[in-house]
Amino acid sequence: MAKKLLASVMAFALCLFVSAADMVVKGKNGEDRKINVVDQSKTFLEFKVLSDSTVEVTNKSSYPSYRGHKSITIPEKVRIEGKVYTVTNIGEEAFKYCSRLTSINIPKSVTSIGKCAFYGCSYLTSIKIPEGVTSIGYSAFYGCRGLTSIKIPEGVTSIGVDAFYGCSRLEPELLVYDKGTKCYGWIGDKKKCTKVVIPEGVTSIGVDAFDGCDILEPELLVYDKGTKCYGWIGDKKKCTEVVIPEGVTSIGFAAFDRCGSLNSINIPESVTNIGDLAFYGCSSLTSIKIPEGVTSIGDRAFYGCDNLTSIKIPKSVTSIGKSAFWWCSSLTSINIPEGLTNIGDLAFYVCSRLTNIKIPKSVTSIGYAAFDGCSNLDIVIDNSEKNVKVGADAFKNCKSVKWLKD
Repeated sequence: MAKKLLASVMAFALCLFVSAADMVVKGKNGEDRKINVVDQSKTFLEFKVLSDSTVEVTNKSSYPSYRGHKSITIPEKVRIEGKVYTVTNIGEEAFKYCSRLTSINIPKSVTSIGKCAFYGCSYLTSIKIPEGVTSIGYSAFYGCRGLTSIKIPEGVTSIGVDAFYGCSRLEPELLVYDKGTKCYGWIGDKKKCTKVVIPEGVTSIGVDAFDGCDILEPELLVYDKGTKCYGWIGDKKKCTEVVIPEGVTSIGFAAFDRCGSLNSINIPESVTNIGDLAFYGCSSLTSIKIPEGVTSIGDRAFYGCDNLTSIKIPKSVTSIGKSAFWWCSSLTSINIPEGLTNIGDLAFYVCSRLTNIKIPKSVTSIGYAAFDGCSNLDIVIDNSEKNVKVGADAFKNCKSVKWLKD
């Protein structure tokens, strides 16, 4: 009798152990699926609670213990202080610089791979991204130069900037996601990127989508249903003259960034926005006409255009971004139109050949060091409305500053 009782107790205890270690859930087709539940105290991985039912793999420590591992399996379920959570995210920088890592198993429950999650995992050779993943973060696989194969699920709708930068051994592929409407550019060996045919249906191009494709046959990219100019891709040395098609309303981020040979460009009358870094470092550009209708000039839009001598800003412009004309040292004249309200930080920093500027009463904000280093500049500010806010060192080293007040 005692033996039977002991056996029953042991069997019950065993059942408790099994039920504590495993969980049965229903699969997509209604079938039972057994999932192993890992206790946090039994794994070297670290987790961060996201909600009552979910966690992400994280990197809480300055030097987590899993950096020395060659192979890692991430559990689908984890028990923390007696409560079971589902692992849904691989967190920001979770496996950053795990340079010995060669393989990793990601569970089906994961829907997001965070920023820099596998940054610098140079010995990682292959990875299977689960079908449920919808988001791949900024620089997620940056520098994974050992990666030879990767399949991105159809459900992915967001891929961050530089997500696969430096994955030079990947088979070259043009990435098109967001339901076939957004082109994220070329991953893999960019030396093989000589010609790109972007599929019909694509309406937008990701930031730096073709950055580094220097042997690509030069092409002017215009997308967003023909309204946005993404700039020149390919050998930028061949970019000397550019005609932007009529119908374009926006010049995008870094569109002509570092086109050092560009000496002339037309901007259509329909353009309303010049994006950040649009003409950054276009050192051969001597003049440019900004059409009526443009309402904003982005941050660093003409940064370092050191041969730009003149520019006329139309009355429609209400904002000049930060460092917009930084170090345009050949610029001799520029107008500030009535209607402009904001001049950003360092907007005309070291424009040393400017001689005269009048700032109208519509301007309410002049940023930090906006005209610092304009050593030949006589500047007149209409403060009749008495509402101009001026940042520190806005007129430092200017020749003279005169305020007009009622």
